[in-house]
Amino acid sequence: EAKNVYFRALMALARGRNCFIWGMPGTGKDALAHAFSAYTRTPLVELAFKPGVDISPWFYRQVLTAEGPAWEYGYLWKSITQGVLGRDGKRRPALVLLSDVDRADMSQVEWFRVLCDSMGGRILDPSGEMIPLFPGTRFVCTANSCGSGDARGRMTSANPIDASILDRLGRKIEAVYLDWEDESGVLRSKFPIVAEKSPTLFAELGKATDALRKSIKEETLSAEFTHRGLCEILQECDDILSFQSDVPRNLLALGFRAWTEGLDGDSRLQAKRLIDPHLKGGALNT
Repeated sequence: EAKNVYFRALMALARGRNCFIWGMPGTGKDALAHAFSAYTRTPLVELAFKPGVDISPWFYRQVLTAEGPAWEYGYLWKSITQGVLGRDGKRRPALVLLSDVDRADMSQVEWFRVLCDSMGGRILDPSGEMIPLFPGTRFVCTANSCGSGDARGRMTSANPIDASILDRLGRKIEAVYLDWEDESGVLRSKFPIVAEKSPTLFAELGKATDALRKSIKEETLSAEFTHRGLCEILQECDDILSFQSDVPRNLLALGFRAWTEGLDGDSRLQAKRLIDPHLKGGALNT
């Protein structure tokens, strides 16, 4: 399923389209843009929306010089109107990654509207003149919600996106988690010592992951279980193995503390009940 999702996204980027990719945290939305940039040698300009931050310097601001007031143009403005200068002296179109666009607050929305209008190929400068974008400039917007705010109440900073803005963000694509066969391959490459010393651990972890994510999707468990969470668990397992020669029978249960101890009491107990059948030695007593 994830392969089909990201094939659509890569197809759009390869054809020079804009994309709005949304979905659960840890599904690789921003990572896709980074991967496309790396594989195609496309310059990446990444900007993240954070509530309360003045984003006008991304575009332009008025400054005082020896000659009087003047406009100073920001990094984003220069990137989308002039391209990105390479070491070979050539300018190339940027892939602009706008991360967490649903976190834009009211003061940022109007600037965001200006940016959205630029996705049509032009942007308004301070004097009111329409300036064309550098040919080939593309935009990828990512978010945890589809633009209507987070109905689950987990992403408290996710705001509804104005429908007229959302309409300008390009192709709409919902991200999903990787199939465990693929995700476990990534994790094995990140944690080779764990994979070598406890090769069956990843099968346990896969079953536990499926149980947790199913419960989270059905909204019976109030938590997030992302790839980052999996890495924290395996990091703790890796640390345990580095301090003792024998592999504990309940290694994964011990590692899971790196994630379960970030939950409130009720959610922690519920999570342990979900993973307990899948872990050697169980999880309830760990």
